[in-house]
Amino acid sequence: MDRRTLLGGTAVLAAGGLALTGPSDVAGLYVERLGERQIMVWTRRPGHLWIRYDLRHFTDADKRMDAWRIQGISAVRQAGPPPATGVVTLLTTAGAYPYAIKPEGAGDHFGGIHGDELLRSLLFLADGRAVTPAPGVTRAEEFELAQDTEVFDPAVKEPTPLGLVNVRHIFTADGLRIRWVLRWTAARTIIYAYGAMLPAIRDDAVTTWFRYLDQAGEQDISRPGHDAKPSDSFGVQMYNRKNGLAMSVEVEPGFFNGFSQSDRRGIWVYDGDKYNKVYPTRVSLPGREQVAPGDVWKLDAFYRFAYPEPLG
Repeated sequence: MDRRTLLGGTAVLAAGGLALTGPSDVAGLYVERLGERQIMVWTRRPGHLWIRYDLRHFTDADKRMDAWRIQGISAVRQAGPPPATGVVTLLTTAGAYPYAIKPEGAGDHFGGIHGDELLRSLLFLADGRAVTPAPGVTRAEEFELAQDTEVFDPAVKEPTPLGLVNVRHIFTADGLRIRWVLRWTAARTIIYAYGAMLPAIRDDAVTTWFRYLDQAGEQDISRPGHDAKPSDSFGVQMYNRKNGLAMSVEVEPGFFNGFSQSDRRGIWVYDGDKYNKVYPTRVSLPGREQVAPGDVWKLDAFYRFAYPEPLG
């Protein structure tokens, strides 16, 4: 993983947020505030389409859910800076990007769009400084959404949390870094645990092939029911041979706990009708992991998106 620091930059603070500097080169990072519950983060590398991350504040009392999540990631073809004026291509869908974890006896996972997670603290940062993103479009070198949450056992409808989580979404023009720390506060047996998922769309214009980052071979994921083989790897790149689109997720190996409980499914790509969803896996049945109060799980992952501008 690229361990270069993601901090630093020249954004100017203004009342209520950052000041848009109006550069002649529109490559870089822009933050578009669309209301109290939605933020679009736009990034662009020279020679590529815009990559746009849709961040939303989800609340659902029935799911015991209150947290910010990634609703989807798109590519936007336009010459100028945001807001959107060009063609938008959806690359991914809503999903439990940072984590989805299932205790034994529970009917569902907690985390992400599954619920059983309540917001306790929220902070936005630009270039390492706390800010309140202003309505409209602002510019920075780096933007971060950090939140503290409590997570709960889906099988137990009581106020006692299973653990406390700090999760950071750190955006730069180079990609998205997700880092989290889960401090367990209750004992459980965990039967499924995923982190740094990538819910890519299966489409002839989006993802059709993939490779493990520690292997030279490639595999066809262009159809439902593909036979892509799981691997105890640390990352995956998916891509499209026709238009140059590529996306990857790379996970620091410590998250996998030596692949001791993942049933040789360290990373695998879901073969459903519409998705090529990547599942970095810490625990998968018949594997199990016992957690106790004071145990700590960590994840550090980096997502990259490349979509070269079409010629002509």
